[in-house]
Amino acid sequence: MDAQTFLLYYKVHIGTWMLLILLFGVLFLLYKWKVSFANRLLRTILWLLYSLSIVSGVAILYVYQFPAQYIIKGMISLILIYSMEVILRKTKRKQRGTSIYWFICITALSIVLLLGFNIGMSN
Repeated sequence: MDAQTFLLYYKVHIGTWMLLILLFGVLFLLYKWKVSFANRLLRTILWLLYSLSIVSGVAILYVYQFPAQYIIKGMISLILIYSMEVILRKTKRKQRGTSIYWFICITALSIVLLLGFNIGMSN
């Protein structure tokens, strides 16, 4: 893979994660405020962004030749996506018990950001 293609995957990966976090917050607030305007469309866009982030992340892993740090980051990212989905579904159905998933979500997001920006890692 050439440098331009890698840079494209890298930018798509970062952009989709930024949009994922933003759209997650918007959907959470819409569900919390019981606003049903365009929720199905936003959920579909969220699933598309999940797919794009996973595909671009695997492409980046391929270029880096699957180092352990990024494999762990990918697994924690999947846990983050899972916790985001559980939070949204429980909020939509007005169920209780999201606090543990909020803890998992915030912890996983913190770890993913730290690993993604190589904070505390020696190269």
